[in-house]
Amino acid sequence: MEAWQGLLDTGPQHLNHKQIVALAAERARAFLAAHEADPFDAPPVAGPVPPIEDNGRLAKIVATLPASEQRAIVADLVRYLSVGEDEQAALTFGLLEAYPALRLAVAPDLADALEAMHGEQSDEALVAHGLHVNAESRRFLNLQMSQTMGAVERALEERRAGHYTPVPELESAPPFIPPPPKPDQPASGKEVTFEAIIDAQATKRKAGQGSKPMPDKSVKKYKRIAEAFAAHRGSTNATTVTVAEAEAWLDAMQGAAEVSNRTIHDMGVAIGTIVNWGKKQRDHREAMAQAETISGGVELPSYVEKPSDQTAYTLEEARKVLLAARREAEDPSKRWLPWVCLYTGLRISEANTLRKSDFFKVEGLWFIKVTSAGKSSLKTASSERRIPVHPTLEAEGFMAWVEAAPTGQLFRDGATSLIGRWVRSKAVGLTRSGLSPNHGLRHLFKGLCDRYGVAEDMRKYLMGHATQDVHAKYGSSEVMLPGLAAELGKVKAILGGEGNG
Repeated sequence: MEAWQGLLDTGPQHLNHKQIVALAAERARAFLAAHEADPFDAPPVAGPVPPIEDNGRLAKIVATLPASEQRAIVADLVRYLSVGEDEQAALTFGLLEAYPALRLAVAPDLADALEAMHGEQSDEALVAHGLHVNAESRRFLNLQMSQTMGAVERALEERRAGHYTPVPELESAPPFIPPPPKPDQPASGKEVTFEAIIDAQATKRKAGQGSKPMPDKSVKKYKRIAEAFAAHRGSTNATTVTVAEAEAWLDAMQGAAEVSNRTIHDMGVAIGTIVNWGKKQRDHREAMAQAETISGGVELPSYVEKPSDQTAYTLEEARKVLLAARREAEDPSKRWLPWVCLYTGLRISEANTLRKSDFFKVEGLWFIKVTSAGKSSLKTASSERRIPVHPTLEAEGFMAWVEAAPTGQLFRDGATSLIGRWVRSKAVGLTRSGLSPNHGLRHLFKGLCDRYGVAEDMRKYLMGHATQDVHAKYGSSEVMLPGLAAELGKVKAILGGEGNG
């Protein structure tokens, strides 16, 4: 009774990754020891695989993958569906490990599925040590149990063939060391998840009049990175973060060499940012006091920036894109976004969210108001600006199309991936390695401005790179706008016969 009262007094415990691996291996060794003498009579290593409903998520995600990856995942899924339940249990973890797209599609139901398959085994492992763990530790234990029991299934197959060799996954697993007593937890006894910190920051950013909300895609990016870090360290509890854990995670990603050093660097920065947010947030700062500061505390990987001449379009490539866009009369995004980005210098995300109400006239000239009002936020404060509509866009028929368009957003969401896929598809056919299908148009715009002598301060304003002084000079009054239009008009059209809207 005293032991159970202690559990009630201290609350559920947190397990780190090493402890989870040890517990799963301990239970797996016991299962194998009980059944390896008569492997043909061994029961299934996992419960039946429950149906996982993805509500069409998988099809949508797979559609965004390159054709070779689409073929591979479809082939493996066909194999998975063609075998019995016992073999499906063994294949499940491998599929999820091999295909991040599959993990993303089934994530909402994966925890329930793993609980159904391995929850009983996790219970046995926890009861053996008198452990009462939190929900996140249990989810990770079920996941690890799936991997470890898969190794047991393979070992039983070996024994059925007469081979009683050691099981590497069980041999290399560490012994279980119980977690420290609960008094070592923060004084508040409160756990703070990475997700809670990110949600609190997003809420704070959108509060009050004139706020600058965090874009949804940024919220999703931070959560995705935090989830990857939590999976590696075996905990979503941000109050227990250490520099050593962050360094081990970064080292593991570099060792796997599946993503670039630039991506690993940015992921490390993101984790440091999330921890810093938590340390400052009113509701979390007390519990987060014991978390180690990651920013400035870890050595981030070095990387070489791609030269802009590699990522930018050549003139010939840009001409090919513009001509292909003319053939896309039924799709406004493909028809107009490449033209708009090339002749205004807008980021694809800025052009994608343009509304009909963002266009206005001064002294008979058309301008675009680039603003975060009612939309996703812009990259920086200097990104909010007013851009002349280049004469080439008017001659091509863009403004006539805008005036005829219904009120509201002009283009459908998702242009970043849409235009990138389209540029590399047979419709356009640009497959050069290093080319940035979206940002490359912006790089070419900068090159054209330099080529035709557009004043540097005006070019920086147009691209949203201006200092506060320059931004105030061109953005504070309509008086300067006609002069800005005249300066942009120095940039010549890159196609002959433009004006075929």
